[in-house]
Amino acid sequence: MMRALAVAAAIACGAGCGGDPDPIPVTVTTTMFADQIGTFVELTGTSNLRFDPLASAPTGDGDGFQVTIADDASIPLEGYRVDPLDGASRSFVVHAHDVLGAQYGLAAALENLGYRFRHPDDVLVPNAPSSEGLGLGVVHQPQTRVRGFQFHTLHPIESHYALIMGDLDASLRIIDWTIKNRGNYIQWVILDDILDPTRGAEWTAFTRQVIDAAHARGVRVGVNIQLFGKSNLQAAFDLVDEDQDPVPAQIAARLPIVTALPWDVYDLSFGEFFDAEPQPFVNAVNEVASQLRTLAPNAEMHATVHVGGTQRVMYMNQDIPYYFLVKFADPAIVPEIHSVMYYDLFESAGGAYQYEGPFDEHRQYLVDRLCAQQKVAYFPETAYWIAFDNSVPLFLPLYVKNRWFDLSGIRTTAAPPPCAPLDEHLIFSSGWEWSYWLHDTTSLRASYELPSAPVDLIYDEYLADLGPDAAQLVADLADAQHTGLMDDKLAAYFSGRDALIDAGRMLGVISQPDRTTFDDLVAGDATLRGTFDATIMASLQTHADQLDDLADRADHLSLPDTRWSRELRQGVQVDRVRARFVLATYRAVLDHLAGDDAAAMDDRADAQDALDEATQLVHDRDGDLHDPDAKHLLVRGANRTVYGYGYLFTADTMCYWLRELDQVDAILTNTDVTPPACVL
Repeated sequence: MMRALAVAAAIACGAGCGGDPDPIPVTVTTTMFADQIGTFVELTGTSNLRFDPLASAPTGDGDGFQVTIADDASIPLEGYRVDPLDGASRSFVVHAHDVLGAQYGLAAALENLGYRFRHPDDVLVPNAPSSEGLGLGVVHQPQTRVRGFQFHTLHPIESHYALIMGDLDASLRIIDWTIKNRGNYIQWVILDDILDPTRGAEWTAFTRQVIDAAHARGVRVGVNIQLFGKSNLQAAFDLVDEDQDPVPAQIAARLPIVTALPWDVYDLSFGEFFDAEPQPFVNAVNEVASQLRTLAPNAEMHATVHVGGTQRVMYMNQDIPYYFLVKFADPAIVPEIHSVMYYDLFESAGGAYQYEGPFDEHRQYLVDRLCAQQKVAYFPETAYWIAFDNSVPLFLPLYVKNRWFDLSGIRTTAAPPPCAPLDEHLIFSSGWEWSYWLHDTTSLRASYELPSAPVDLIYDEYLADLGPDAAQLVADLADAQHTGLMDDKLAAYFSGRDALIDAGRMLGVISQPDRTTFDDLVAGDATLRGTFDATIMASLQTHADQLDDLADRADHLSLPDTRWSRELRQGVQVDRVRARFVLATYRAVLDHLAGDDAAAMDDRADAQDALDEATQLVHDRDGDLHDPDAKHLLVRGANRTVYGYGYLFTADTMCYWLRELDQVDAILTNTDVTPPACVL
């Protein structure tokens, strides 16, 4: 704990404060939920925030601010109201009636003073707090019952190093950060290394500490496990291997390893791309439900309903997506309706997982459950990581826009009455650097109270330190990305491609949207190239011009020199440079195929210039990350995933960019250059 506090105190003012040597103190007073409020204050990690558990009322005196928490039976559970104390402009009273409402209200009171809880390791702490009048005198209450994260710890992300590698301080900060952003639930994916008895005992002891800490703060906890080993591509803990004992016996052998801990939710997943036969699928799911009813009778069972455009089965005379077989299993199972990347439930998925249109069947499944007054979760992503976004890297506030759009669309489509409101919003979280914390904080807070527009979420996050012009810039970037990446189908060109993605394409296994590759242009005819030039290249040029304008705006913003402002500017710039790099590489190939090798080499030089600029941007960002142990995110090193490196390794090495440039060189010079695989 002391390391956590030292780290937080050191980086909070380094990143967000103005260097004032005498920060104005803020004193929190309450006799209500003193242990939880004391932990909240402690984990905020700044010396000017103090906790007095003996005082029960503000005095309005002193040089600093005062926040008092008062029990108020009129406030709904997990709700709060923050009132200014009469005649005392620096004193506030938080009204709440339960442990989460008290913590949410304190977070809101501090946000009113300029605090922001952006990243578990990096709190924006103002040196000169001042009341901003945010949400005062209004009762705030949750619009969605369950609000939280699945930390996708199969990936080598920050939460993997915390929750799987056994960093208790970091795990406590993640719980605290979830609460401060109005969440009440966390879940993570466990790995099959716990089948080893020694590792299993170590894991059980550590995980029990994390679960107990979450429960003490009022947060429920879930575990994600996989059912079938044959579709388990990332070393998750699974229950059923092939060609072994009967399925019930396999489940009975493994499930007690997990149920030895007091999880609130057991979430069953079914992997990707590889199917089981329908009836054995349903039987196995029901067997898990039956055994859980005995082993963990007070827990919920959930099941992930993934996407897969070509994964369809016939069952009960119905042609359905494979993952919809959950419908025919135990009715007590709560389905978690998944979507991927920044795509939403209402618009075209652009070819992701081979969906050219929207995930309309998944949307209807969710709406049908709501309108039947049955529990259902919506399970969208705020990062995809592998070769798609923060590992390229790209800054994609489009996620903020589309996660808001989903919640708004679900509310409109399944309007009560007779439909129930969305019961659970579970956010698939996969990394926080390159401003991806923004996707998580805004999505979680939107499930507590949905504002009238996504721009409101962005303004709430940035106004305290970077101001309205910076907030509007991010909102405009999100709008431009919606047009360019979704409407004009440029997503595939901004993301990276590794050797596995190329191999999967040959087998008909598609995850991220597919693209016309350099080799496709070489193998195609003049008509194909002309069409590509007139459509994709024209759209790339238009979007690149937009990004140039946005980057110029970012450079001319009058901002304090902080980690937050640097991260914002570097994110906008890396998007701009990525667009110029993609344009130059494709133009080089097209010019070469048209017989103009001189122009092709000029294009190639432009691509190199863009790569050099991007490399410097990434180098600068790598030296300024939020995570105090950031090195393990950037290099090859020990973790328990199938990946031998942290999730920013391919961004740090610029692997996807180098791979593409090598592919272009092989075409321009007709050599046998072997591009890096960018895999494992």
